Amino acid sequence: MSDFLSKFNKDKYDDLVNEKEDKEIKSSDNKKEQKQEEKVPQQKHEEQASAVEKEEPVHKKHEPVPASSSLSTRSGRRQDAEEEVEIDLDYRRKKKRRMWLLISGAVVACILIFFIYYLLVHVKVENFEGQPVADVRVWAEENDVEIELEQEYSMEHDANHVISQSVSEGDKIKKGKTLQLTSSLGADPEEVIPLVDFSEMSQEEAQIWIEENKAENLQLVTEYSDDIEAGGFIQFTIKDSSIDESEYKRKDSAAVYYSRGEEVFEKNITIPDFTGAAKEEVEKWAETNEIEMTYEEADSDSVEEGNIISQSEPADEKIAKRDEMEVVVSAGKAVVVPNFGGVTAEEAAMNYPDLNVTVKHAFHADVAYGTLISQSVEADTKLTNKDDKDVTVTYSQGRPYLHDFRGQTEGDLPRLFYEEYQSKGADINYIVKYVDSPEVKGTVVDMGVFNEFVPMTYTVEVRISNNASAPPNPPAFDEGPEDIYPEPGAGGADGLEELEPELGADESPDSLEETEE
Repeated sequence: MSDFLSKFNKDKYDDLVNEKEDKEIKSSDNKKEQKQEEKVPQQKHEEQASAVEKEEPVHKKHEPVPASSSLSTRSGRRQDAEEEVEIDLDYRRKKKRRMWLLISGAVVACILIFFIYYLLVHVKVENFEGQPVADVRVWAEENDVEIELEQEYSMEHDANHVISQSVSEGDKIKKGKTLQLTSSLGADPEEVIPLVDFSEMSQEEAQIWIEENKAENLQLVTEYSDDIEAGGFIQFTIKDSSIDESEYKRKDSAAVYYSRGEEVFEKNITIPDFTGAAKEEVEKWAETNEIEMTYEEADSDSVEEGNIISQSEPADEKIAKRDEMEVVVSAGKAVVVPNFGGVTAEEAAMNYPDLNVTVKHAFHADVAYGTLISQSVEADTKLTNKDDKDVTVTYSQGRPYLHDFRGQTEGDLPRLFYEEYQSKGADINYIVKYVDSPEVKGTVVDMGVFNEFVPMTYTVEVRISNNASAPPNPPAFDEGPEDIYPEPGAGGADGLEELEPELGADESPDSLEETEE
């Protein structure tokens, strides 16, 4: 008993008291848990708030209490112990809610990441129908999409425009994938187009027809016309003339022409003074201003060759495009062709060095000998350096005179008749009759007519020796006919025939046949 009391002091007492209070607090906590489950949620929130406010005293319950105040606060501790420690019954629900929030956040994050990835690797396809293929290629290059192109003829779509696409408008396509397109080649160029009668159509109607039939090689041309009013049909032409209009194809080049009416220009071009100017200067001015310039030539003793003598329109006047104008260009100093009828043939050949005079002689039945028959260039004609200055003058030799060709050989006759008569305008010919004669063969022994005037057209008979056995040196032809030819009817031993009479001026060679034996 004494030992127990010796060990028992105030500190020991306080420890025992605290130990007992702890046991009471635990038992009270168990009871409160049972009651807490039956309380409404509003009470739970209030208790939670009170527990938070009293949390600090719970942590301080193990701190030493001074001995002087232990007795006064013991009863208060018992009451405070019941309010200091409370259990949060929503903890598990909050923990579960937090877990679901984390899971939901992770799922949403994954979905968001997938959505962003999908947007990065996919692109929305636009409506390319009717758009140029070049624009689609630009879009494909910007969005990393491959293009596969097929082409076909189409009347509804222009050439190189999209007809259809493999991915519809608004759908997504993954980058790097291929978008298939069908593009137009335009209208079929091999298609035969039935042509209309353009003469019955206006210019506007023709243009509409061309566009509707996509006849791209059929051009509508308008041009000015002085005869057809504006808008009127002029003509229809196919470039290849071998193509019939019923076989016209879209690829064939053709043109339909309509009138723009008469072209009217304002007179706003000032005419210079071209007198004395070079022709080249006038040509350049006319070409620049589209003037219809006409050039006439005339000789001039004062204006140099190639320069302007005069002009049809006065200087400083106004003229319009396409107007006509005329200038006279100097051809230099001219040579006047004389009348050669007043000069002889010798004077004509010698006295005109500026002309190339050629003198000829010809027979004439009516013009006297030495008189001019004709000249190739008319008298008083002016010839310039650009003209041909050759002049041929022909003088008369009178009527043709048939010379004596006896003693000539037969081989000389063609030359003699040509040079003496035919080259000078007389149609003098001959016929040959072969006779027996002491003269060597081929010698002219007689002529029907010789040494007299004959008509401009005449044929003479020429008798040629047929004696192939004549001596090498026969008697001379001029020894006289009495020694060569026997008298008529005098027949001799050599059997020579009687000579035929000569032809008179009015006799025909055919009459000789009646007198020959």
